[in-house]
Amino acid sequence: MARNKTPTVRQLQRTLYRKAKQDKAVKFYSLYDKVWREDVLWEAWQQVKANHGASGVDGVTIEEIVEQGQEAAMIGRLAEQLRAKTYRFQPVRRVDIPKPKGGTRPLGIAVVEDRVVQTAMKLVLEPIFEADFHDCSYGYRPHRDAKRASETLRADLARGAWAVVEIDFQSYFTTIPHDKLLRLIRRRVRDGSMMWLIKHSLKAGVLYQGQITPTTEGVPQGSPIAPLYSNIYLNLRLLPIGALDIPDVIRLIRSS
Repeated sequence: MARNKTPTVRQLQRTLYRKAKQDKAVKFYSLYDKVWREDVLWEAWQQVKANHGASGVDGVTIEEIVEQGQEAAMIGRLAEQLRAKTYRFQPVRRVDIPKPKGGTRPLGIAVVEDRVVQTAMKLVLEPIFEADFHDCSYGYRPHRDAKRASETLRADLARGAWAVVEIDFQSYFTTIPHDKLLRLIRRRVRDGSMMWLIKHSLKAGVLYQGQITPTTEGVPQGSPIAPLYSNIYLNLRLLPIGALDIPDVIRLIRSS
């Protein structure tokens, strides 16, 4: 994944993280104006461009935007629409990706402009919730990956841990309930405009086999902000996990 290379955006993220880390009860009332900052949108665009990806329902590709010299115009348009609260997400284009062990998983491909806005949202929201996530959580997080998770497991086993438990969540991304996810986000985010944008990003709909279906649950796999949403729901619903034993954890997961 692309890394943040813009100093002013890194400073914004550090400030948000420190504030959230210092006080677990602090609420954030002014976040939406950070999303349409041009330095945040430019950083978001650079990350979207570096991650490549196919076109969404509008057929516009990253390459076309670059080749036609439309980058600055796009950033200016997004900033203005977000500032005026007229921006609307388009439905994601769903494709089915084969799984190694059989079956398929749905991948939602958003239009390029939506991916830029969602990445800008992630740049603002992620530092806040990173302060709350479990230290043992490694999926879809900055500076963490499967290799680091396996190294930690190896170290724990060397220190005397007696087992590793593997749990597979069936259709996790596509079954996250919106109402519960939004309640968890509201624990930190009290900016009404930001909550409106988050809710709209969840309700954009899906285009599949020529039909647009309203989104009533789940987050689209492939969306830049979907991993953050999934971690908020998983980490914060299982917040007291450190005080539980394995049977308790399994019961709590089943009840979620």
